Amino acid sequence: MSQTVTNQQLRQLLSDLGFEKHDSVETKCLVFEHPESRARLLLSANRDDQAARSADVLSLRTHLLYRGHLTEEAFDNFVEHGQLHAS
Repeated sequence: MSQTVTNQQLRQLLSDLGFEKHDSVETKCLVFEHPESRARLLLSANRDDQAARSADVLSLRTHLLYRGHLTEEAFDNFVEHGQLHAS
């Protein structure tokens, strides 16, 4: 899995999957919650145009797979291309 995805692309992925951004008490974190599954994810509040940290990408991948929001293949394809592909 190559690291080409930006912080903004990760945030857009969550939005595309139905996650909503919520306020966080921690200024260096962003909170996203999925209203149906109640899954709650934290991401670093790094600059949009910076490459996403490997820890954030792997953590997000694990949580999305575990909760059934995205397949392993779809996530890896997203990381490689920076966007979700229509199925």
